[in-house]
Amino acid sequence: MEDETKETLGLYQRVVQSPFLHPAALVLGAMIALAESIYLLLLGEPVQNAIWPQAIRTLAWTFFLRQHIAAIAIVSALILASSIWIALRKQKGTDLHPLAIFGLMMLIGAVFASWIIFLLMDIRYIRGAFLLLPTIYGVLLLAAAIAVRGSPHLPKREQSKTDKTYTILHLCTIFFAAWLVMPGIPALIGIAPSPPDAPAMGYGAQPGPFDSTRVQYLYPIPELVSDIQGPTEEDIDFSVYLHLPQLPEDPGIEGVPLAILLHAFKNPSIDSYTDWIDHLVGKGMVVAYIQYPTDVRPEEADTFTLVEEDGMSNWPHHVPRMHALQSAMDLLQERIDDTTRDSVVDETLGDLKILPQHLWIGGHSLGGAYSLQVLQMAQNKQWGNETLVVDTEMAAARPVQEEWLPNYTNLPENTLVHLVVTEDDMTVGQCDSVHHMELFDDVDDNHTLLIYIPSDRYGFPRLVATHYLPANEAHDTLADWAFYRRVDAQADWVVAHSRGDLNTADFAYANLIDTSLLSDMGKWSDGTPVLPLQVYSNPSESGLFASCF
Repeated sequence: MEDETKETLGLYQRVVQSPFLHPAALVLGAMIALAESIYLLLLGEPVQNAIWPQAIRTLAWTFFLRQHIAAIAIVSALILASSIWIALRKQKGTDLHPLAIFGLMMLIGAVFASWIIFLLMDIRYIRGAFLLLPTIYGVLLLAAAIAVRGSPHLPKREQSKTDKTYTILHLCTIFFAAWLVMPGIPALIGIAPSPPDAPAMGYGAQPGPFDSTRVQYLYPIPELVSDIQGPTEEDIDFSVYLHLPQLPEDPGIEGVPLAILLHAFKNPSIDSYTDWIDHLVGKGMVVAYIQYPTDVRPEEADTFTLVEEDGMSNWPHHVPRMHALQSAMDLLQERIDDTTRDSVVDETLGDLKILPQHLWIGGHSLGGAYSLQVLQMAQNKQWGNETLVVDTEMAAARPVQEEWLPNYTNLPENTLVHLVVTEDDMTVGQCDSVHHMELFDDVDDNHTLLIYIPSDRYGFPRLVATHYLPANEAHDTLADWAFYRRVDAQADWVVAHSRGDLNTADFAYANLIDTSLLSDMGKWSDGTPVLPLQVYSNPSESGLFASCF
């Protein structure tokens, strides 16, 4: 028994003293941090899909950190103070337990791996918008490195090659951690200018004044679509979600206008767009959120050659999606008609009619492109022939297939078009929206506007205009000023015209055309103006879009 104990202790000591222990801990920590992404890659997902779940969590963490800056600063100071205390004890001969060192080395590996994922997300999605998360990574890395090896120093001549290597790596880790921490220090100590608060009242403030009732209507997916649907959306019951404003009794109006909203590619969940919907329905509109299948796999998808030109593309996937949207529009027509709508609509609206002749239509990304086709479907139903707002946010290329080319005729005099692009959109090109303007040549120049949202990294939080600005997950101060203010004004303009309220219509109109009311973005806390929206009625004359022509 005594010999067995000695043998066991000897094995433990050999493991603890092994030169491979710390590298193994680094690798293990990195593998744990990367496990989800590695698993998705092994399933055949591309890199952007493999890191997408972490991107969503990063968003959540970042918004949490922004709301608790003082607490984060205190915790960071305590962590660094603890690491310095451990280093001082080490100098006096009191070393950490080997298991504690092993755990700290795992933490270092996990932080390095997490930073790599963050770097990929930053390049692909967030474009420098998140400042505190890399700062936290830097604090953890700095504290762990100091706790394990103490204060950094240059290699000494009497050290072995292995010790010199570890010393150099330790020094590089300290410098790298400091590089991560430095940009976030002004934010942590509260000296970085802060962006303007969301408007407390008026456009861009909390949605309202009306609450809403939501009704879900499944619509029939045509067989030519259902036969080629992929598995990634098999949990979705494709529906038209109708949001009805809860108006006071006897509001003294004939009815309420209609809004139609379409989602982005592979993002049919209504949960990403409830803020957008709330701002529309809160002004007194009925909002139809249409889910459509994006994971369709036509036979010709493997053999066609992609051509993208003049804001259009020849993806064969467009065609089945258009058939699905046509089916959804037909169901919507039935559900809003006075003679065929159901009891929920009657109970919510009473005797009020739904007035699709006063129409708001728009969407995000692929949904922005498809809203242009859905507008043609709406025109065929005589919708939007009195008042019309078109709002595409970071729209993708629309279908080039002849059957689905829109040809807008007799657009009403009261037509406003906003085609919006963002500076740091890494998903779709700005030129698609530039060319979409050509569809509205018959509309007054000041009523068809290309709106460019710039990024402003002056203070903290940084205001970075990415592709995801209209989604709930990216709802920040920039979205309140650059997006939701416009949505409120658009809805107000349509509702006012449906009621014959010309005073409100004129006020909303002034916030929707090329004036400072539209472009102003408020001021940073030190008085510096936030970079304004850039508005173009003829983008071909701007060097910013020279590459589109």
